[in-house]
Order: sequence, then structure tokens, then C-alpha cells
Amino acid sequence: MQATFLPSATCEAPAKVNLSLEILGRRADGYHELRSVVMPVSLFETVEVRSRADAEVRVETVAEDGVSLAALDGLPPEKHLAAKAVRAMQRALGRPERGADVRIVKRIPIGAGMAGGSADAAGVLACLRAMWAPDMPEADWLAAGASVGSDVPALQLGGAVLMEGRGERVSRLLAPDEHPAPFWLVVVFPEYSVSTKDVYAAADDPAAAGGLTADPCLWQTLAHSVRHGDARAASGSLFNGLQHTVSLLHPPTSRFCSALREAGALGTLLSGSGSAVFGIAGSEDEAHAVRRRLPPETRSRVVQTLPDGVMAAHGPLVP
Repeated sequence: MQATFLPSATCEAPAKVNLSLEILGRRADGYHELRSVVMPVSLFETVEVRSRADAEVRVETVAEDGVSLAALDGLPPEKHLAAKAVRAMQRALGRPERGADVRIVKRIPIGAGMAGGSADAAGVLACLRAMWAPDMPEADWLAAGASVGSDVPALQLGGAVLMEGRGERVSRLLAPDEHPAPFWLVVVFPEYSVSTKDVYAAADDPAAAGGLTADPCLWQTLAHSVRHGDARAASGSLFNGLQHTVSLLHPPTSRFCSALREAGALGTLLSGSGSAVFGIAGSEDEAHAVRRRLPPETRSRVVQTLPDGVMAAHGPLVP
């Protein structure tokens, strides 16, 4: 019997925050060796994918919630992570003749350290797996994601994840029967983006690094906090080895963290390589109270972490 392929699918692809980010050194391949506790949060891109009758890949991006698309101006189509995700699935499945049209509704600010582009790629991979290869082994699917970008496998896997290597090694921190309470966060979005490439290059300078590693047991402590939904304990263990570097390159970073603490956040941290910073609150009500206390005109949002679950795609689309 000939296989039947879905013509289209859609996916809500979440942003992420890093509760910890340790930079453990430079690898032989030029990437940095990382160890990070990553959690998706309730800020989503909508990713819609339709199969094409030819090998072409097209990506359309529209913005909501005031997100700027200026950083995408002049970006060659094949450089878009969503397009790279389609090409990765073509290679993984040995079907280079099958293309796709991708439409992204972008709500995650670009250059915020919350993996907006990686979320798009992970969403495309989830859609194409549902459409083209529902029996594709998870390891092969994750490998396709790793070939696209360092943050992609963690978002594909979903839920609380330990990310290692350059991002290609990911493992779940929660068992299937563990469903802890989420953390409530207030995320502040500065009116500037941060170049991940520039931050990692600067971090190699000992004068700028400010300490790239933490307690070897840090990730285990954070994993314990996640499993128990203990926001206060997690707040005491937040760590980002890039924060000092980003604060030197972009001084307002420290001011935003201070504003969150003064507003009542239990702990604050830069997410990834920035520019977004977040504060953990004790509850949903407290998160909204923290947000109200921030200085006027501060662009911010209350989100919750998504401790469990995997990225799911649904199809076909409604015409």
C-alpha cells in the first residue's frame, strides 16, 4: 500500500528561557561546549507548512504583538532557519524533490535570546514529521534539528530539558508521570537585539567573561527545583555564564535585572545570549504584580514555563 502524506500541518512553537547556561570551553569544531537547563514558555510562534509539488522552499513571515521584522530584511531565503529545517528533513528522508511553503506568525522578538528562529525551525520539523514521516525515529528527527541550530533539539524534545554539547545532546528532566507546577515569569524585552555570534566571541576574552562556569551540581539542583515546582529554590540557582559579557556590551541589561528585583522578582537572569531578561515570581498573581511595578514604558510580558509535553503538529490546515 502506498503511503499517504498529509498535505499540510500547523504547530504552536514556544519560546524558551535558560534557567542555567554554563560555557564549558571551546570545542575543536569551533563551537562552545555548553550545559544548560532549558524550559519552553507560553509565548508562541504559529508555524504553518504546506507541501509543494516541487523541491522549492518558500518562507513567509508576518508579525504580531509589535515584533519587528527588520532583522530579516535582506536575509537570503535559504538562510532562514525555517528553510534550513525543510532542507534538513529532505536530506534525512532522502526526498530532495519534496518542497514546502512555510508561513510563520512571529511573536517572539528577534535577537532576544528566546530562540524565536529555532522555535520556527522546530515547528517546521514537527509539521514535516507529521506530514511526511510520522514513524520517523525520534533520534533521527532530533539529529535533523541539530543540523539546523543549537537550540532546535531542546525545543523539539519539549518540556524541561538538559542541553549539552553545542546543543545536540538533549535529555528530559521529567518522567512521563511528573507534572509539577509551572514557574511564573516576567520577561522584559529591551528595545535592542543582541548578536549571539558577537557575545560568544567576546566571552572568549577572560577580561569580559566574568566566570563562565558554575557549580558542577548546578543543573541537578535546578532539575530538583523544576520537578517540585519550587520557584524560590530555582530563583536561588539561576546562572548565565554570558550575562557579564552581555552587560558589558549592553549596559541596560543590568538595569532591567535590577528593575525586576526591585519590583519583587525572586530572582532574575538573562535568557540565553540576550537581550531579554526575566524574573521568577512566586505565583501568577505575583508575576502580574511585578509587571505592574516595572518602570513605565517597559516592554514586558507574563509567561509560564511548560514543564512537560512535546511539540505537536496538527493537520491538515483549515483552508
